[in-house]
Amino acid sequence: MTERVISFAPFVPWWGLILIGVLFAAGLGLVLWRAPRLFWPRALIAAILLLLIANPVWLQERRAVRPDVALAVVDRSASMGIADRTREADAALAALRRQAPGVEWRVVTVPQVPGEPTRLAAAIERAASDAPSGRLAGVVVLSDGISADAPDPRLLPANVPLHHLIAGDPDTPDRRLIVERVPSYSVVGQPAEVVIRIDDGPNAPRGTATLTQSIAGGRTTERTVPTGEPVRLSVPVTRRGTIEMALSVAALAGGEATLVNNRALVRLNGVTDRLRVLLVSGVPYPGGRVWRDILKSDSNIDLVHFTILRLPTSFDTTPPDEMSLIPFPVEELFEQHLGDFDLIIFDRFSLSELLSPIYFQDLGARVKAGGGLLVVTGEEFAAEGGLAATELGPVLPARTAGPGIEMPFRPALTSVGRRHPVTAELPRLWGSDAWGRWASQSDMAPTSGEVLMSGARDKPLVMLDRVGRGRVGLIASTNVWWWSRGVDGAGPHAELLRRIAHWLMQEPDLDENRLDVAAKGRRIDITARGLTPPEAAILTDPGDNDRGVPLEPRGEGITGASVSVGTDGLYRVAAGDRIRYVLAGDTAEFAEVRPREAPLAAPVKASGGGSYWLRDGMPKVRRVSPGDTAAGTGWLGLVENRSGSLVAVDEKPLLMPPLALLLAAGLFVLAWWRERR
Repeated sequence: MTERVISFAPFVPWWGLILIGVLFAAGLGLVLWRAPRLFWPRALIAAILLLLIANPVWLQERRAVRPDVALAVVDRSASMGIADRTREADAALAALRRQAPGVEWRVVTVPQVPGEPTRLAAAIERAASDAPSGRLAGVVVLSDGISADAPDPRLLPANVPLHHLIAGDPDTPDRRLIVERVPSYSVVGQPAEVVIRIDDGPNAPRGTATLTQSIAGGRTTERTVPTGEPVRLSVPVTRRGTIEMALSVAALAGGEATLVNNRALVRLNGVTDRLRVLLVSGVPYPGGRVWRDILKSDSNIDLVHFTILRLPTSFDTTPPDEMSLIPFPVEELFEQHLGDFDLIIFDRFSLSELLSPIYFQDLGARVKAGGGLLVVTGEEFAAEGGLAATELGPVLPARTAGPGIEMPFRPALTSVGRRHPVTAELPRLWGSDAWGRWASQSDMAPTSGEVLMSGARDKPLVMLDRVGRGRVGLIASTNVWWWSRGVDGAGPHAELLRRIAHWLMQEPDLDENRLDVAAKGRRIDITARGLTPPEAAILTDPGDNDRGVPLEPRGEGITGASVSVGTDGLYRVAAGDRIRYVLAGDTAEFAEVRPREAPLAAPVKASGGGSYWLRDGMPKVRRVSPGDTAAGTGWLGLVENRSGSLVAVDEKPLLMPPLALLLAAGLFVLAWWRERR
């Protein structure tokens, strides 16, 4: 490419040229004043001389032209595989190259990231930042418009248009199950309200559909719901922790683009407003203060603590109006408000004559119905009035095996305790498993449940058990407080007691039988934890087909497996009595599969580009100048930047010095001749 311009290369500096011009002007002014008829010949002579000194030249710049660059951002996500979208995009890309042969096309592919939605904005931003400055003619996006993000309208440089070629049919038949509202948390015992909507498309008539609702570990129900309007579902929240609910809606009668978005997974977080604990201390001793401090330090626990200092049958001559003690409110606690407590702790309690046998029976029934009970006891367990001989005995995990043991010993974890989540973390939390010694223990024989810690002569020290829907714990020693005071060595007393209390109150994170399921793309990872972890799981795919999955050991009390699946959608995993749901594959990509132009509409308009549906035909390609309109009906524009690098500059004088001198001499002769006349 050659560009021609006129320039000057004066024989004297510019200031000298200006000075000569001033002198010529002064002389011409004198001539005009004294001999006006001689002005024009002398003025012409001065102009020729001044032009000769200025030395006008003809410059020719030779440049190496570099082709403009256009970016083609091609969507290769999973949704482009629906119908003929990929074929339409490929045909459009080939047409772009044919219609703009002088343009260097750079193709940027947007792949499908497993488990992630398409992000066109990020791809456009990366491609535009890598384009050469001054050569970008435009950006053309070939996509169905399904994107989780939208570019900033000012993403591209000025005068660079962004065009969107949309593949697919906007009226693609597809039914979507949309979860519009899920409460962030739900109080246990109160139903949670989940709002869903079934969308058959903007132009679809209203109708009804069959909705299937399955709660993990619960019932599966079906109901007929209207389409196109919000539907409220009442979900019972019966326990703390995560509650998973799988929802599915029947497919359209005439078929649809995908069935992945006909299913949805809802996770509710069950919480209790406040956990209420009743602590009954039968005999004052230093351990009572330890329990009180630990429970009072937990902001989620409301503690009611009574210490029995005086029996109703005690003989005391002190007048009642001079005593500061209050009577133990047996009826109020064990008749009126027994069901209000999540956990009841009997700490060194051997005063069974305070409670009627019917109260112990009610307490046992409360445990079986879902309550928590912890007994911390020593030699008084088997003594007269001890809990072993009450109606509470059948729900406890041990019975008396002999007299109390008085000897130093170090509490130690059993093989089960090293796997149970209540105690397995104690060595790590404390830094070692070399804990301080205790000195006394009740001799017990376990009848049910699990022994987590052993003491003197390997006798059971800490036991936990499930009774009905409730839980029971037994600590066969009252020396826990020794660890808090460092008597003969310290130990993890706070961690042990806090974790036992929360397990009894059914803390989900401390559940000894857990099933965790996670998905990355089409790979599902299954992890089962338990005292006896399951050896296999049942995987149910979106088509309700079951598949057995062997679980391999992954550590102490842990088994697991990683499984590749071939279909996107909602999967059900069952291991033992545990059930979990997981979304595998590109479910986020298929949440809405109808093509659309909305995600790129704002930046396309801001850049001066256009949006075109490929089903209506491929637009023509035109080259436009910077600042001109870059889009119209049936055509899209690419800017012609004419960018290049300078190769050489050719310089030719416009005024030949000999000719200029000859012309000046002739004018001098003409002026002399006129003066002579």
